[in-house]
Parts: sequence; C-alpha cells; structure tokens
Amino acid sequence: MKQECSIVRDLLPLYVEDMVSLETAEFVRGHLAACETCKAEYQSLRQPPDVTPPAQEERPEAPLRLLQRKLLLKRVQTALLAGGFVLVVLLSAFAILSAPRYFPYTAQLLEVTEQADGSLTITFDQAVTQCQVESLGTQEPDNQSESYSIQAWTSPWDQWFSRSGSCTLTITPQTDLPVRVYYAQNNGQGDVLVYGEHPDGGMETLPRLVLGYYLFLAAGVFVVLLVVWCAAKKKPKVRQWVGRALPLPPAYGVGHLIVLGVTTVSYCATRDFILIVAIGALVYCLVLLAVRLYRLWRELRPH
Repeated sequence: MKQECSIVRDLLPLYVEDMVSLETAEFVRGHLAACETCKAEYQSLRQPPDVTPPAQEERPEAPLRLLQRKLLLKRVQTALLAGGFVLVVLLSAFAILSAPRYFPYTAQLLEVTEQADGSLTITFDQAVTQCQVESLGTQEPDNQSESYSIQAWTSPWDQWFSRSGSCTLTITPQTDLPVRVYYAQNNGQGDVLVYGEHPDGGMETLPRLVLGYYLFLAAGVFVVLLVVWCAAKKKPKVRQWVGRALPLPPAYGVGHLIVLGVTTVSYCATRDFILIVAIGALVYCLVLLAVRLYRLWRELRPH
C-alpha cells in the first residue's frame, strides 16, 4: 500500500492536469477513494497556489517607472512654464503697444462740418487712428443743450500695424435743443468746446481712480494672507492653502505695473483692468508652476 501511495503521488500532478490515460486515471481514482492521505494531497494540488504579488513599492521595476513618470512630468511642466512666460511677454507687449496716447487739442486736430440733415461730421487729422463719441445727454446746468464728448488717440500698435485713413465721427442730435460738442483731452486739462455756444462754465473729463483702489485692496489682502500664513504653523493644511493664495495679490501688482506703471489713474479703466487681470492670472499660474517644478527638481536631484 505504501508503494502504491508513492506511485499515485507521482501521478497526481499529471492527473490533475488530465494528462494521463483512461486506465491510469481509473487506477488513481480508485486509490483516492480509499486513501485519505493521497486524497488530501490531491485536494491541495487542485487549489490555486497562494501567490501574493509583491507590493508596488517592492517590485524592482516600480522605482524606475516612478522616475520615468517624474521625468515626464518635469518635461511637461518645463514646457508649460516656457509657454506661459512667452504668453506673458506677448500680452505685456500688446498692453504697452496698444496703450492709448491721447492728443491735446489744436486747431488743426479736427474739423466739424454741419450736414443738411442736421447731423455733424467730425474729421480728425491723419495722425489720429481711433476716435470715440459719448452722449452726455442734457446734463448741462441749464438743461438747455444736448451735449457730446469726443476724444481721439493713437498707439504704437495702430501706427505700426493697423494705420488707415483719417478717423471720422458722425453725431446725429436726438432733440431740438442746441448741440454742444466737447473735445476731451484726457491730460488733466479742461475739455475744449469745439462746436456750439460757449456755456457759462467749462467741463473737464476726469480720470478713473478705481484701479488705484484695487491695487491698495490687493496689498491689504496680501498682508492679511501673510499674517494668517505665519500664524498657521500648527495647521499644515490651512498653511498650504494660504500659501497657494499668497502669490495672487503680488501677481495682480505685477500686472498693474506692466499695464500702468507706477500711476494709479486711467482714462480707459475697463481696458486696463482686463489686461491687468489677464497678465496677473498668467503670472500667478507661472509662480505656482515654478514652485512645483523646483520641488520636483529637488526630488530628482541626486543626493
């Protein structure tokens, strides 16, 4: 019997894989029915091997794959950083080159012509590349006239890339009141009446001061964030989020410096604010990307 068990155990691997003849299979089957020891051996062979794959960090190829991913991430972030920097430079160049340069009033700057239908045509000098008219309604102190404000400007961008013929405006009165047209010089001097009867008082178009308020607000937010960041030493998660927001106010300040320089007043506040926000947002993203790239570089640097 002991010899038969030895023979059956040698045949069990082939029997489990169904690689024996019918006669041998019948012999093994009969022996298993009578021998509990060989039957237990057969059951163990039928169960799948308990092979636990090594943990991810224990696999020999894991460090290499992690290094490859980090190197790829470094290349992608470097490309994004370079592309973002180029975009900031281009947007800054556009902001500077498209900045309006308003013309002071001279007798040769414009000509007002009355048309047969009662409208007015204002033709500017060839140096003017852009012009604008704004209705002031009947906001005069005496409410006895219909007033308009016009302005004219150029920019290096217009002079180099989009210079065309003379700039012309058409004003069509909406009431029967006398018409007054003022030219806004946008240089701190009073507006000039270029058409209509001279009123008792003058007019002056004032610059917008709102961008200065936004700059001071950004400085205040920066101070508050810095205080919170310093006070949150024992709260790493709060410190992390505040640290991410900390470069935002300085980025807005950089955008303001590029668009307006050191001044805080603007005669075209909407345009300037949009450019400031766009440049500031790009600068902020570049700062965050540069910080992440620096940390990744430190991880990959050989110790």
